[in-house]
Amino acid sequence: MKRKAFTLVELLVVIAIIGLLSTVATVSMSSARVKARDAQRKANLVQISKALELYYSDNGGYPSTGGIANWQGAATVYGGLADSGAGAWIPGLTPNYIASLPHDPDTNKPKVYCLGTPTVASYIYTSNVTDYKLLAYCTPESPNTSSDPMVDPARTSGVYAVYTPGARNW
Repeated sequence: MKRKAFTLVELLVVIAIIGLLSTVATVSMSSARVKARDAQRKANLVQISKALELYYSDNGGYPSTGGIANWQGAATVYGGLADSGAGAWIPGLTPNYIASLPHDPDTNKPKVYCLGTPTVASYIYTSNVTDYKLLAYCTPESPNTSSDPMVDPARTSGVYAVYTPGARNW
């Protein structure tokens, strides 16, 4: 007798295999997105730090925030200055040294629980003119490792940092 169609068992096996493969693909894509956003955060910090070095070369110091305790950032809890123009959250950096200050690539997480308190994830900056520290504060999604050169030595997790040697422990 010739078969003209698949049996119900054969169809269920094929559907189960397709479901399993799609689950594996979805999980691996999610992990890749997290790594890509973290790589973008690091690239943004490097881009801003290069603009800061250009500023330093022209002006003999880094843009000041009025001292190391005065953090500025795109989030309103960190000074909340505009992201571009004369009042940018890194004073005087835009548009001459960088066209506009980058934002965190994950715009869907405005509030997070980080470093023991609820906070707003953001790039933040502080400087006393001779030194600066720039953080991707509470934005990293991958666990920090001690071998990562962008891990902030003054904070245990949740932060990527770029800084001058004098600002290491701020």
